[in-house]
Amino acid sequence: MSLAGMATTTLAEFEQQYSLQTAEVTATIARLPSLPASDRPASVQSVQRVLSDVADLLEQMELAVRDLASGSAERNKYELRVRSYRNDKRLLDGELEKAVKRLRESADREELLAYDEAVEMDQQEEQLIANTERLERSSRKIQDAYRMAVETEQIGAEVLGNLSSQRETIGRARDRMREADVELGRSNRLLNTMIRR
Repeated sequence: MSLAGMATTTLAEFEQQYSLQTAEVTATIARLPSLPASDRPASVQSVQRVLSDVADLLEQMELAVRDLASGSAERNKYELRVRSYRNDKRLLDGELEKAVKRLRESADREELLAYDEAVEMDQQEEQLIANTERLERSSRKIQDAYRMAVETEQIGAEVLGNLSSQRETIGRARDRMREADVELGRSNRLLNTMIRR
């Protein structure tokens, strides 16, 4: 087989390998958003390795193209193909970069949302503590008011008891004064009777 024939066979094998690798890269990039966050870094590194292999493969293809006869239709065809493959590879590099950027932005949003949720939970906890403290203060005030009411009632009962006792004392004193008046009246009448005699 001539050198040109060998180069053509090699290029056909390279093209097949290129198609498989770029298909793998495209599929993996498309899957990245749906992967668990813990699996994404490894998948990105895997794509980067495959793209590096593609770059090496394109260099080998360019070397193989040089083995074709200069100015031949076959060489012109493969030169165009390799340039097209290189352009596709740059597009894949860009797609990977965009995908990684989107993943980082998504991670930042998730982290921000988690932070906001944590802040909201802290605020709710602080509000709950404040409400509990207000409730405890209100409960203490109610207990103090109840205690004062009970004490006032007890004092009122004592005052009423004292007033009742004083009323009884006054009543007995008044009765004794009446008895004394009666006795005094009797004494006066007796004295008057004795004087008239």
